Amino acid sequence: MKTDAADLLRAHGIQPSAQRIVIARYVLFTDEHPSADKVLARVRAGFPMISRATVYNTLNLFVEKGLLREQHLAPDSIVFDPRTDAHHHFVDEASGRIYDVDWGKVRVSNVESIDGFEVHDYQVVMRGRKKGPAKR
Repeated sequence: MKTDAADLLRAHGIQPSAQRIVIARYVLFTDEHPSADKVLARVRAGFPMISRATVYNTLNLFVEKGLLREQHLAPDSIVFDPRTDAHHHFVDEASGRIYDVDWGKVRVSNVESIDGFEVHDYQVVMRGRKKGPAKR
């Protein structure tokens, strides 16, 4: 059963408004990692009167309440990730698409022993090209 966006917002202490619900329906249930501008364009297709400020403020609220993670995967680019558990990312250089990589697929060692730092969180960001079907 798909979670209702309004119920999910309420469960995180967010008062569901029409604008917040339409944003949540897209950004919380996608496997994409959309930028704020992409969210705005997508939401405006069905809700043309929504403002840029409303989208940005709502995305920031969702991050604050733990529904989204803000990711800085490229210079001068912020994307929003609805997957809030620990995981890594793969950026396809050909398409620009960002893929989630399960935490256990990548091994990182000695993070705790980095001198002079207390590590609270980390993730691996890999870049390359998605493999296509084998050519014969």
